[in-house]
Amino acid sequence: MLPNISQVDYDIRLVQHLIEIRFLRLFDGKLITSRSIAGETLGFETEDSLCREWLLSIYNSYHFYEGFDTIESCIDYIHTSPYDKNKFRIVQFYDMYYAVINENTQFQQVIGKDLSYFSRNHVFLTAKKPPLNLVLKDRVKIPVIPLIYHELYAFDSNIKVYQLHNEKTGDAIQIPIQEALEYVVLLGVTFKDVWYSCDTPHAIAHNRALLNLYFDPGHNLTAFGKYSNALAINPFQRLIYLPKGRIEHFQMNVDDLRTPARTLTYRDARRFHDQMRIRKVNFEEGMNA
Repeated sequence: MLPNISQVDYDIRLVQHLIEIRFLRLFDGKLITSRSIAGETLGFETEDSLCREWLLSIYNSYHFYEGFDTIESCIDYIHTSPYDKNKFRIVQFYDMYYAVINENTQFQQVIGKDLSYFSRNHVFLTAKKPPLNLVLKDRVKIPVIPLIYHELYAFDSNIKVYQLHNEKTGDAIQIPIQEALEYVVLLGVTFKDVWYSCDTPHAIAHNRALLNLYFDPGHNLTAFGKYSNALAINPFQRLIYLPKGRIEHFQMNVDDLRTPARTLTYRDARRFHDQMRIRKVNFEEGMNA
């Protein structure tokens, strides 16, 4: 069962939750965040306007796909995977189960019932199941920004995470959410599907402020979109929308603030063609102006 909640109910639940965890607070009747979205100086009027726009956009920024129906079927998949079973976590969201690996930004997998996401060469690719030859590289795992977890929590406050307890018996034990936030966030990233305009100076500045909530400010993702001649960028799905309706993937290395994003070479675009995004692109739906 996938989320079935109205936007009004979701927005109320989300704001209440973000106030409870002190991510949002009221100042003189206006909303501001504990993580600045208006730049280094807080202009409360601007902050309030951006906060409200951002909050109202979150509901439509999620596009869910099905996980495994039971935890047993998810565990069965893990046992057929060629990858280290200890690296998997199982995320339960809306009574569906997703197998997740998140070793670092270059070795990530999220496997649902009929769709999976995986990282390769800093590109986010999709397939029914991940390929069998992904290579784990020794990279430092950067701290996760947990906001997407809180957005998912407003859909389903009963999120749980499990890990295999005994490989031979296939037992799984629940682990504290705080010890596994990066796995829930990665699952949420594969759900999150929203475009940010980057074709005018106003849109670049405006949407960069919103993206500061999810990515370190040095990433300049909307500026990258502009210099790639894109009309809009979807940083969660690592896609850019180009003139004449062309959609292209891009590489994003969140470990490197100097060169965080780059377009694919012709060779890589050809090489990854069969593993490009499966889901339909709805450019107009949920786009931030």
